Amino acid sequence: MQQSRSGQMHILRLDDGEDIVESILKSARDSRSTMLICTGLGMITDFELGYFEKGEYITRACPEPHELLSIQGVISGYGEHRVHIHVSVADREHRAFGGHLLRGKAWMSNEIGILRLDGVRSTREFDAEKKVAVLNLQ
Repeated sequence: MQQSRSGQMHILRLDDGEDIVESILKSARDSRSTMLICTGLGMITDFELGYFEKGEYITRACPEPHELLSIQGVISGYGEHRVHIHVSVADREHRAFGGHLLRGKAWMSNEIGILRLDGVRSTREFDAEKKVAVLNLQ
């Protein structure tokens, strides 16, 4: 992973085989911030997406490479960082689909931007009614 920082912006370049979620988490930990916004694009392989329904994920695993059309997400956490990232991907027939990124590896290259929001303190707290940990801003 290559990484560069300028003010509140972090730019990551992931190479073939690097874990996307772990790389984003590492950058978040290094930033010492409790609220970050993530965006990016590239290609992805060996990934799993989730659709959240009634307290659990309906998953779809894709072992083959896809275009990574977009990464959008929030990294929150006071103490332990929590990643909430959604992606849109397209297969070689140009069919697009997306969901919550549960795991995935960069294929060829990924370009990811992370914006640090200073002065915002956030956590994720379990909401029993929704059956999911939701963002809590303090």
